[in-house]
Amino acid sequence: MYRKARSGDSFLGNRAFTLGELLVVAAIFAVMMIALAPFARMIKERSHNISCADNLRRISLGLHMYAADNNDVLPPKLEALYPNYVKDEKAFDCPASKRTGTPDKPDYEYNAGLTEAASQSEVAAYDADGNHKNRGRNVLRMNGMVEWVRKGEGKPR
Repeated sequence: MYRKARSGDSFLGNRAFTLGELLVVAAIFAVMMIALAPFARMIKERSHNISCADNLRRISLGLHMYAADNNDVLPPKLEALYPNYVKDEKAFDCPASKRTGTPDKPDYEYNAGLTEAASQSEVAAYDADGNHKNRGRNVLRMNGMVEWVRKGEGKPR
């Protein structure tokens, strides 16, 4: 039947891993990591795009609240939104950018001079050049919609 386990017996019995078996397992693990690295990078870039789009949505809400308080006129600069309309400084920082955006130097370009009467498809703000490794940019429209524009499609209109 079953023999009673003695102290010193391992789960595998008296057999241990050989150096060859250990090297094979390490090699398989290394190949899997190399194969999955591009997917990890792609997921990180996608999360940066989503976070950046969320920041632009928060800026959009701040722009419209500012306009409601100022006769339907949008602010002259994005920094006018902080702290009364956009409470978090991180909303002005695109995570894909190499520098940290602040309310006075945001990672987003802003089209000043717009009013609430502007066309709903008019661009209110967009990613500064260089964000997202020049693959494209997030564009905020006056209607609050944020869309991704690929690099070859030119400047946002």
